[in-house]
Amino acid sequence: MKRFYQNILLYSIIFSVFSACGLKTSDKINANDVNRQIKERKIKRIKEPEIAKRAYVLGQELAKTIKVEDCSSYDLKLLPDSTSNFINKIWVECQQPTDVIEQQVWDAYKYNMEHQLDLDDNIQRKKEGGRVVSYLYSYPKVVNDSLKLLQIELNHKALVLSLY
Repeated sequence: MKRFYQNILLYSIIFSVFSACGLKTSDKINANDVNRQIKERKIKRIKEPEIAKRAYVLGQELAKTIKVEDCSSYDLKLLPDSTSNFINKIWVECQQPTDVIEQQVWDAYKYNMEHQLDLDDNIQRKKEGGRVVSYLYSYPKVVNDSLKLLQIELNHKALVLSLY
């Protein structure tokens, strides 16, 4: 009787193992599908120069469409949806700003203007707590011997996501 129970136990264990592992051995892994899925899930490394270049190009495109006339903020609702999600704010500066980076940019443009040097657009990183939060695109224009500066603050996170 003891032997009978041992055989039943042995057969039930063997049956459980085959049931759990499956009796089919014809299921094969498609290597091409696996490789494609691995490539899709690969983390893409984006470096700051790429982000800065994207910000600069976007700033140039926006500067072509915005008129530098009044010294005020620009209504973001006037921009197309495709670009408005990149922008924190847009404004035209006509006097020396209080923000440190904006003030440095303003001083550099004033210096260039006083010494008859070229006034070219530029891009600056803005950091808070050691990490980049936005890019400041500046586009200068001289109107009646006074400097007007189109400032476009571009969102760092939106720029990174656009590069994926």
